[in-house]
Amino acid sequence: MAKGSTIRNEFHPFVDAYTGRSMTRLTAPEQVNHHPYFYYKMITNDNRYLIYASEREGFRQLYKMDLNDGSALQLTEGPDIHDFSCSLTSDDNYLIYCRDQRIMRLDMTTLKEDVLYTSPAGWKSNANPGLSSDDKYLVLVEINEKDVVPGKGDWSNFEPQWAAKPHCRIIYLDIEQRTSHIAHEELDCWLGHPQIRPNDPSTILFCHEGPGHLIDARLWLVQKDGTLLRCAKEQTHDELITHEYWLADGSRFAYVYRHKDDLYHESIRFMDSETLEEEIWMNCSKYCHFISNANHTMIVGDGQLPEQHFIYLVDVERRQEERLCSHGTSWKSYGNTQDAHPHPAFSPDGTFIIFTSDMEGVPCMYKVDL
Repeated sequence: MAKGSTIRNEFHPFVDAYTGRSMTRLTAPEQVNHHPYFYYKMITNDNRYLIYASEREGFRQLYKMDLNDGSALQLTEGPDIHDFSCSLTSDDNYLIYCRDQRIMRLDMTTLKEDVLYTSPAGWKSNANPGLSSDDKYLVLVEINEKDVVPGKGDWSNFEPQWAAKPHCRIIYLDIEQRTSHIAHEELDCWLGHPQIRPNDPSTILFCHEGPGHLIDARLWLVQKDGTLLRCAKEQTHDELITHEYWLADGSRFAYVYRHKDDLYHESIRFMDSETLEEEIWMNCSKYCHFISNANHTMIVGDGQLPEQHFIYLVDVERRQEERLCSHGTSWKSYGNTQDAHPHPAFSPDGTFIIFTSDMEGVPCMYKVDL
């Protein structure tokens, strides 16, 4: 199928067997379908359209689905689309996505594309860029090609890539000026998840990537000019910190913390990026990913233990967690390690949640109204 063509998804409403919550399956379990990584902007401001990836005719392409009727416009065509790494701009006018070693910008009205940045020879992009809240800047991590451990689409190269101690750097891109510079560089450490602080494009949050029981510390901050590099939170090899994200107003960033001896729980924590003051906020089930809604009144997380196969909703004011529905996913790979990860995400107005699951055999997207 070609860019600009339209497909139609048949919605399937049903009731969750565990909570009685009304749900809708948005895509059929016939081919792999999933939405972008959980902290990217994937739903338009009017809550009507969803950006997602679908594997058809041997390639994964990006689509824009109308959540009213299931029709979906194909946005890309050809090979080498990074199907998890795409984000709408704040005004919904453009989609920033990754194709091979290039960061692309697609006009959502005309579908015309331009290249914002190309990784130079000898460097490989991790295809996980972070866009500033004003859409003017972007950060990405590049890894020296000689240090890349080839992957098989599963987790088999995760620890070997960490053990390779790769030469990595964070690139800071000025989108309007089309200029870039190295904001931070480490000769022997795997870097990942670069995110620009909302309303403060000079501050970058990033992580030391790798197995939690082996890395020195997960959370790091640096300024765009390379100054003020600081470890946000020291940790031991008995501690695991994951899936940090900025609150929408940039006031703090959130993460989950667990100790290896606690088999069933972890805690949600917040940190001030300037003072590095940590708030241990509440205990919760073991989430793989979690994120707040736009005004930080609710948090959604995906339980990852077999007995915690739920999408959880947290009332921020009451500090209370409830089971929203079962995600029932297997977490397995279908060519990409993230394919069957739920990655729950809120609509802009916080009235519904989107997540992915292979509970019906193949990764599909599901919608839950709140």
